[in-house]
Amino acid sequence: MIYFIISNSFHIIQEELNKIFKSMDDVEIIDYKDTNIDEIINLCGYTSLFNENKNIIVKNSSFLSSKESDNLEKLEKYIENPNPTTNIVFLFDNKVDERKKIVKLLKEKNTYIYIKPLTYKEISEKLISICKSNGYKLSESNASYITFSSLNNYDIAREELEKVFLYYSKPCEIQRDVLDNIISKSIDDNNFKFVDNVIKRDIKGAMDLIKNLKLFKVEPIMLLSLLAREYRLMLFTKYFVEKGYSNINIAKELSLLDWQTNKVVTNSYSYTFKELEDKLLDLAKLDYELKTGKIDKYLALEMFILKG
Repeated sequence: MIYFIISNSFHIIQEELNKIFKSMDDVEIIDYKDTNIDEIINLCGYTSLFNENKNIIVKNSSFLSSKESDNLEKLEKYIENPNPTTNIVFLFDNKVDERKKIVKLLKEKNTYIYIKPLTYKEISEKLISICKSNGYKLSESNASYITFSSLNNYDIAREELEKVFLYYSKPCEIQRDVLDNIISKSIDDNNFKFVDNVIKRDIKGAMDLIKNLKLFKVEPIMLLSLLAREYRLMLFTKYFVEKGYSNINIAKELSLLDWQTNKVVTNSYSYTFKELEDKLLDLAKLDYELKTGKIDKYLALEMFILKG
């Protein structure tokens, strides 16, 4: 059997996989980034001496998008005549090009599972259902609170709910005051901490935060923009400091609050003019490469951080 699952939610994809496979222990997981269609088809076509079923998951099936132009004739032929002892699931978390022949063929011949992003209400209902199945009681208002605090993102909401389960450790009714202490309030806090760590050259701290930012689906282009703004302010600040400006005058020139000015002035002492100029040039280059698709967005961010 051939399946195609498209969703931007890791947890939803996992829920669908659990319906297909009784256990993930005997499933071979392949990343399409590390292989090609020929290798995948050869693997699917293999039959064991004991006629055992083979289970395969192909992550990041980017050949289904409009940006990829791989030769898919071999896959199209396989879809027409698949190996009956092989179950293969193609996963994709981005936009599919519905005009492609391969997409039309998958939808026509196989199980095509497309899950649209969940609505606010759907996320809240799923949280209540998950709590109930685990013996917990979650009110509608508290479910809405978790959903809202998770920026209407199901994956984030699930992660926050797991924190709550760990806190209580046994089934009970979930209370609002506990949620207030556990649930992440805002993505802005992580953005602020990330920029601060990069500016202070805390590579480990910045790399650790990237994991959370990926979960929140924060766009690296936006983070690069925040970094560029900070380096630019530091560059101007160094110029004004050398000209003998006071912090009050610098705050007026750059339209900053007093505490912001103090912070920028302090941070600027750790950089030379050339270092700040080089950082801005690096960010401009990365911004161009990201927007033209020449480099993976998170890889670009990580490369910039590792330069220190």
